[in-house]
Amino acid sequence: MPRPRSNAVTEVKSRLIVRLRDGFHRPGQRFLSNRALATRFGVSYQTAHRLIQELVTEGWLERRAASGTYVAGRREVFRGVVLIFAERARRAGSFGARLLDLLRGALDHAGIEHRTRWDGAEIGAADVADGRYPIIWEQAALAEAIAGMRRFVLILEDRPVRGLAASYADSVSVDDFSGGVAAGEWLRERVGGGRCAVLAGPEDDARNRLRVAGFLSVHRRARVVSAGSWFYAEGLRSAPRVLDYSGVFCANDRLAAAVVDEARRLDKRQPELVGFDDAPVAEQMNFTTIAIPWDDIVAAAVGVAQRRMTGDVRTAAGLIFAPRPLVR
Repeated sequence: MPRPRSNAVTEVKSRLIVRLRDGFHRPGQRFLSNRALATRFGVSYQTAHRLIQELVTEGWLERRAASGTYVAGRREVFRGVVLIFAERARRAGSFGARLLDLLRGALDHAGIEHRTRWDGAEIGAADVADGRYPIIWEQAALAEAIAGMRRFVLILEDRPVRGLAASYADSVSVDDFSGGVAAGEWLRERVGGGRCAVLAGPEDDARNRLRVAGFLSVHRRARVVSAGSWFYAEGLRSAPRVLDYSGVFCANDRLAAAVVDEARRLDKRQPELVGFDDAPVAEQMNFTTIAIPWDDIVAAAVGVAQRRMTGDVRTAAGLIFAPRPLVR
């Protein structure tokens, strides 16, 4: 007659079931091995093996030959990608337009079917659940809502999701603060103790705030002039306020182009200038910029999508790339 199970072993099994019911152990995720279970809960290897086998029999877990033990259940399988971008990406020459164009090309090259949806403010999180892996730009609320439904999502160039939903939200971004520091250091080498200014973008944009804060960590007394926008027209109106400084950091290349053009129009000396992004206009107008590693960011995004489409259910991760000066 088999010996009755001890209260301690019964408690271990109950704790394992609570863990499997928590909603964060996803189907297909690797579970504890026999040895790991024995070590963590202080039971024998034989008892751990028996407990795992019971959980397999009861449908909580599944074993894969020569691989290990995994959480049982139907895994979400993505049949393609849906790119959800803010309307601003329709604007030719913008950051979003370039990112979207590069991403589409990389997905085509990888053989990943994709479609594009605009303005996520009008898209409900449940509407995205159509079998495609969502890649999102400039739609933070939507990304948080999707992750909150415990579905995987990839966020491009935006703040990561926080809290319980964070393990479902991958992110790929550039270190904007570091880029601002790099701009400050580059200008310090050019102008020494000369006065510097910043032509900033929209004040409510986290990327702008981080770029400016990075620059001010080097040039603490620099004057900050807000254009209120990322775009050339608004930059042109604000540019005269920074032309008398020795060095100017512009929070993106469209603003820097406005400073160059306004200096020419007013027949004034152009200050030492550095932009941010490495947009085509920086090459065309031949000014130095803090270059976003576009190819690396896009390759990383496609790599994340490929992993999720093959059923990878590991917890989400954030990839952050450092920008670098591109001197012209």
